[in-house]
Amino acid sequence: MATLEKIRKKSALLFIIIIVALLAFILGDFLTSGRTYFGHPTTVAKAGGVTVEFQDYQQRLAQAGEQLRNQGRDYSSDMLTQTVIQGLLTEKLLNKEYEDLGIKVTDQELTDALTGSAPHPAAQQMIYYLSQQLGLPEISGAVVFDAIQNPAKYGLPAEAGQQLRSIWADQEKNVEASMLNQKFMGLINGLYTYNKLDAKAYYDDNAVARHIAYVNRDIAGIPDEEIEFSDADVKAYWESEKENYRIPEETREIQYIYVPIEPSRADRIEGQNAVENALVALNEKPGTEGVAADTRFAVSTERVPLSAIRDNNLSKFVKETPAGTASIISREADSYTIAKVLETSTGIDSINISMIQAAPEVNLDSILSTITPSTALASYSNGSNIAAQDSVWTSLEANGIDTKLRNTLANATIGKAFVYTDSIQGNAVSAIYRVNKRNSPKDFYEIALIEYTVDPSQQTLTDLTTALRTYVSNNSSADEFEKNATDAGYSLLSDQISNSSTGIGNARESRRFVKWAMDAKKGQVSPLLQDDRQSYLLAVAVKDIYKDYLPYTSPAVNTRLTTLARNAKKAEKLVADYAGKANDIEGYSKIMGAEVAEGNVNITTPTLLNIGIGESALQGAIAAAPQGKLVGPLKGNRGVMVFEVKQIDTDNRPYNEAEYGNRFNSTFGLARRPNTLVLLLGSDKIDNRSLNFIQGVGE
Repeated sequence: MATLEKIRKKSALLFIIIIVALLAFILGDFLTSGRTYFGHPTTVAKAGGVTVEFQDYQQRLAQAGEQLRNQGRDYSSDMLTQTVIQGLLTEKLLNKEYEDLGIKVTDQELTDALTGSAPHPAAQQMIYYLSQQLGLPEISGAVVFDAIQNPAKYGLPAEAGQQLRSIWADQEKNVEASMLNQKFMGLINGLYTYNKLDAKAYYDDNAVARHIAYVNRDIAGIPDEEIEFSDADVKAYWESEKENYRIPEETREIQYIYVPIEPSRADRIEGQNAVENALVALNEKPGTEGVAADTRFAVSTERVPLSAIRDNNLSKFVKETPAGTASIISREADSYTIAKVLETSTGIDSINISMIQAAPEVNLDSILSTITPSTALASYSNGSNIAAQDSVWTSLEANGIDTKLRNTLANATIGKAFVYTDSIQGNAVSAIYRVNKRNSPKDFYEIALIEYTVDPSQQTLTDLTTALRTYVSNNSSADEFEKNATDAGYSLLSDQISNSSTGIGNARESRRFVKWAMDAKKGQVSPLLQDDRQSYLLAVAVKDIYKDYLPYTSPAVNTRLTTLARNAKKAEKLVADYAGKANDIEGYSKIMGAEVAEGNVNITTPTLLNIGIGESALQGAIAAAPQGKLVGPLKGNRGVMVFEVKQIDTDNRPYNEAEYGNRFNSTFGLARRPNTLVLLLGSDKIDNRSLNFIQGVGE
């Protein structure tokens, strides 16, 4: 029953593990008060004819958070919410596709996946886990299923069958979902493979190299004032590639002031004084009495051999410092670590033991009478109420073993088994131990580590808060907010946010501030904002609101386009200056003031010779040029080029359809397939309403 109860308690965790693993598989290929489309105020998101309702979203979010916490992983709840929404949408859209395409898993397929000789990967973890925990004769889905149907046959209590059937049913659903996805992705992946034309084109583009002589004049040396350039040029450039700036949902251009709440100079001086005073007290008083009454210091102790100390500073300190002396061994930013050797002693670090643990009803004395020095204790395991292990190495000193047990094991006769009894929370607990080996005694050091971090004082927080609140109050429009920031000593940052944004810039857990910005009007400035951890202050101004496209006036877009448009004008000027002024490559070398260079060009090579990346127009011109013809001057992104194809070479590489087809697949096939959610959505957009389910600023 103990084993079964253990399985029952852990089955939820196992379920979460497998669910998360399945979602990771799916996503690896890729949070209104108003009423929803269906007339319900509970829709968190919708897309492609499916919806994510609040109850499902909340449940999945809790499961994912629990899983991450069980793994000891830090995570952003803001990021997690969006991941969960995308996962649920993907899951629902996939189910819709399965139904529309008639994709099914038959009963026989599912049976084979769970109980066959080669179980489905999604079932293997469950099969292994249950086989091990139940002590079944082999790791087999068929045996596990038989144990579920006939628990008495395997020494399991009668009520075990129902509990195990529930676990099995849950996992059966997961395996079926994985198999459905596998079938669907098999269909999709077939669309991303080469045909004969793809293979031949890839060969022509990659196996064929053109050896060219060329002259290139970089535009970097042309002063900006030598060209006529205006805002109209930037706008025209934007119009030429407008579709590159289409946005999937309403986006807001914001500017914000981010103020980390950090210790002031006065706080750091006070902290340093506190550490220095603590050092004096630690060296004057025994143990850690010097800081016992000061809650600002975190004290931990451990007793370890020198070989177990991995920190170089601590190891050096222990070797060189007499017991009773305290010293600072490290300081990182505002954190101090003080070490003190409390005492030294000798002890047994590790021993090798065999053991038998059993349910209370088992007579351990009776078992003990049958054990000889050569008896394998593991042979007494029965998969129900007795568990045993042989030859286990364990540390007596570093693992927090109970003092009574530590002393018993340290002094036990080698090779002689004995019954050990102790009381845990008033209950007698017994086990059989046998010490097989014991290592030689070592020197042990009892070390105290005293941690101190300088925190911002209340005065510091008050000063920072007052200053930013005053600035926001005096600059209540986006224009004033931007104009006066530098003079007030603030650095102004920019970001583009939407309903799907997980936060603002680098501000942790700031999604509720996104809600404020998405609800605000153009030109509005937020009140002073502060995170729940009191780690930063924030003030946000809504500079602009974009509906369909990021305009050329958007700061990030404008900066890029200004550079590109200005460079294009410079290149056009150079083309006009040089065109027709020479008849050969050497002539152009003289008038362009650049040396003739040579090199091999391949159309798919990302970098063009020594010119740079992203010169597709020049690469295309080289690929199309006949041998022996002078071409140019041609405009590139960074300058102007004149070239002549001297030789076309296949480097004696024969055409092989399979080889170049596989290369095509690696470059343009599955590697270029969009993630599953994007694939399923097509041109449809996600209506993300999750901001309506979080508490906004001041609410």
